[in-house]
Amino acid sequence: MPDSGWDDSLLPREREVLALMAEGWSNTGIADRMYVSLRAVEKHVTSVFAKLGLPASAASNRRVLAVLHYLAANGRTGEPAGERAGDRPGAGWGKPHSR
Repeated sequence: MPDSGWDDSLLPREREVLALMAEGWSNTGIADRMYVSLRAVEKHVTSVFAKLGLPASAASNRRVLAVLHYLAANGRTGEPAGERAGDRPGAGWGKPHSR
């Protein structure tokens, strides 16, 4: 796990992309939401992986590891965000199913 200042190395757009990744958005969804090209999002994601020290590996998923770093650094427990919870693809996750 990076030191407490790990996110200082991320540019604002990289932090924004990482936050949207943590909300469950795909690269295409992030591009649409940020009004940028898919290629721009891919570059930001690649940069986030590099800055977090997450090399490509068949044994792990860098996207999941990056999100875990983000959640840990922001003191989040994985609960959906309050006002934006209904506005994201993972809205309602973590809630029990009604039967």
